[in-house]
Amino acid sequence: MKAILVFIDGTICDTRPRHHLVGIPAFYQPKEMLRDMPVPGSIQALQELAQRYAIVYMGARPALALPTTEEWLRKVGFPKGPIYLAETQAGRLVLARDIGTQYDFVAGIGDRWDDNELHAELGCASIILTCI
Repeated sequence: MKAILVFIDGTICDTRPRHHLVGIPAFYQPKEMLRDMPVPGSIQALQELAQRYAIVYMGARPALALPTTEEWLRKVGFPKGPIYLAETQAGRLVLARDIGTQYDFVAGIGDRWDDNELHAELGCASIILTCI
């Protein structure tokens, strides 16, 4: 199935209200993460894309954040899709190599320049948004 890789933080999830917690464990506390707001227009855009493509999520988060990430995506209305998390770029590249064999990625959507590296690994179009 054709798929789109969507980065979470900064692309569809506005984490700025908890940036004062960067570097301390509270940054990934569920009560803090569940206060994040979706980037305006992102829910509708992904709902429309999900009608034609599988949506695959990737985040620069620790594995322990997976249950809260799943809850947040569901709570705010994003389409269902698998979620892959790795805190480092090297970890996300390993994930990209693994999932690249499972999906036919047509595009990746991110908000950071280094997201291009992951999109290149998948061999898909790279869309970098600067909406926050």
